[in-house]
Amino acid sequence: MQSRKFLFVILILAVCITQFAADIYSPCLSAISSAFGTPVRYAQWSMSIYMLGVAVTQLVYGPVSEGVGRKLPISFGLLLMTLGSFVCVLANSINILIVGRLLQGCGAGACACLWRSVFRDIFTGEDLARYGSYLVIFIMWIVPTAPLLGGYLQDFYGWKANFIFMAFYALLAWIGIHYGFQETNPHHHISKLSLNIIVNHYSTLLKSPLFMGVACATFLSYGAFFSWFVIGPVLLIDRLGISASDFGWITALAGGGAYALAGFLNGRWVKFFGMTFMLRLGWGIMATASLVMMFGHWVLEMNVWSLMFPVVLFYFGSTFIWPNAFAMAFTPFGEIAGYAGALYGFMQICGAAVISALVAYLPNSNPMIFGLVMLFSSLTAWGVFETISVNARVFKLKRL
Repeated sequence: MQSRKFLFVILILAVCITQFAADIYSPCLSAISSAFGTPVRYAQWSMSIYMLGVAVTQLVYGPVSEGVGRKLPISFGLLLMTLGSFVCVLANSINILIVGRLLQGCGAGACACLWRSVFRDIFTGEDLARYGSYLVIFIMWIVPTAPLLGGYLQDFYGWKANFIFMAFYALLAWIGIHYGFQETNPHHHISKLSLNIIVNHYSTLLKSPLFMGVACATFLSYGAFFSWFVIGPVLLIDRLGISASDFGWITALAGGGAYALAGFLNGRWVKFFGMTFMLRLGWGIMATASLVMMFGHWVLEMNVWSLMFPVVLFYFGSTFIWPNAFAMAFTPFGEIAGYAGALYGFMQICGAAVISALVAYLPNSNPMIFGLVMLFSSLTAWGVFETISVNARVFKLKRL
């Protein structure tokens, strides 16, 4: 049987690919808009449609993984992602590019959904939060390099080079999963693919106030998190005139440092303070960052520092959310982790698709708008969590 540490290493390659593909070409949005002669919002929508594909297909991959195991769906998804990347390379219109991005997203949904299920197969409780935090450290160092790499590919080779890179990345990840990954779901059986079982398991999750409350809070939090990759290039590249590669450097160094520090601290602190405290800390920092963004725009002329300081602070706070929210939502549902991963992932990525699409409609050149989106999302997510916490305490008192 493979060791948990070895499995952890194998998964990193596949786990990172979903977010990597989402962000790598964010410095290229203006170039794509110019290449196809379309408004920049259409290029921004290609990011949203990718996230929509990721979100919706998770509802399929989750149940399938309970019937045939985790490995086969992940392998299929990576091959589909490779195909979608080549469609993007060959695109001669914005519509074909959007189709390619949808295919990429439909393939990436397997990795986005099932890595959580694989983690739940082998970890529980605070170990789940702790190893999730360490995974976040790797993800949050690797993922911020996506815009950095994308910026250099744009500057030297053009925007299509990003999709060539993603085609080979997906193929490499498939090789790693196919030859280095052993099945982690000992309970999978083809009989679990019956419609009645699927409906019953999803009903169990939908009726759980804890699961759905945490998933809704994650919807809002991740939506604001992802929106920076839609509005950030417009603010920094179009308005302030920095290069695509400079945008990548800023994202990689500032964002990556914030992610890694918060992931490390969460891994150390969660055993002492608990998941609930860490979630509240995260949302408190995110709300503070939103206010700093709006105050900075009000009193200062817009520059790189006035934009990036609150964004980095927001990302620092948000990194306390992901491992704790997912551990809290998943721990009671180990026997249906595939379904839990599918529905939770659907909610999280839908937040990115919906809120980023909304941001693309709003005035992209105004940081105050982005600050309001950040603030509303953070406070509403926190409020949802506190509501389910109060209801859980009341329910326990009634049972005593």
